[in-house]
Amino acid sequence: MESTKEHFLNYRDAVIYPSDLAILDSPTAWLNDACINFQMTRLQQTQDERRNAAKEDESEQKRQKKGADDGDGERSDLLEDLFIDPSVISFLVHQLNEDDEDYDVELSNLNASWKLPQPPTSGHQCINMKKLGKEELHAKKSSQTYQRKRVFISISDQFAASRSTFTLPGGGNHWSLLLWEIDTLYYEAEDGFNALVGVGFHHFDSSRGFNEAAAIVVAKKLHRVLCASMSKNDGVADVVEVLECETPQQRNGYDCGIFALGFADALSAANEYPFIKEHHEAFLQSHFEENGGQGDFAPSLRKRIGDDI
Repeated sequence: MESTKEHFLNYRDAVIYPSDLAILDSPTAWLNDACINFQMTRLQQTQDERRNAAKEDESEQKRQKKGADDGDGERSDLLEDLFIDPSVISFLVHQLNEDDEDYDVELSNLNASWKLPQPPTSGHQCINMKKLGKEELHAKKSSQTYQRKRVFISISDQFAASRSTFTLPGGGNHWSLLLWEIDTLYYEAEDGFNALVGVGFHHFDSSRGFNEAAAIVVAKKLHRVLCASMSKNDGVADVVEVLECETPQQRNGYDCGIFALGFADALSAANEYPFIKEHHEAFLQSHFEENGGQGDFAPSLRKRIGDDI
């Protein structure tokens, strides 16, 4: 078995074996979970470095402005990205049953490990992002903290399988990308601090419609994880909507994983205002064309990932 062989690389717990590297060296091989997780881990490292650099720049700017004003009404915007291991999603979908004794505990553990919004005790509201307009985000005149969380999830068609039919971890025939965006506006209120939480799911599938059912299954599970930190009596929305986005399409049966990783790479590098479907679509199409289009987008990214290893 592969696990008995010496691994080729362990990068932040993303383990690559020689057989995984051979997949990347092949121009027509379908990416497995290990290849997907390695690149998602690489993207996480890249985003962490970008975030730390941005925080240092922000701190320096604040030091330079110190004394210029008292900061009343100042708004702080924080952006964090999270890239999830496909095996964690497989656990959430196929192994964590609502009837399990530790179900709520496991959801809370995931919520804490992913550092999802923790609403203040004085009150909060979680709604579909379409109901949360940009004007409402800026309506509060007091000091605000606006936290953006973007979560990138590689979707396998196997996630749509029932527990009874799911038998082979790491199986499946198609990868796509689900982008989960969570906006939290913390603002002052008469009784303390409140929070307004907006949630949006966008699905990017290089074989249009193939993973739509799997994306919905995963989105509902993820929403349960988010709600683990919220009281059922706090107006938490149970309806989960996944928006299918127009996405560059693959023209073969093996580049789906490369396309999904390319979409994650491009979207994580963008800092456009979130939850705008048309912006995501236009940005991805432009990125796709600028990076080789149908002729070179997938081959060049496949080579780059292999070279990184």
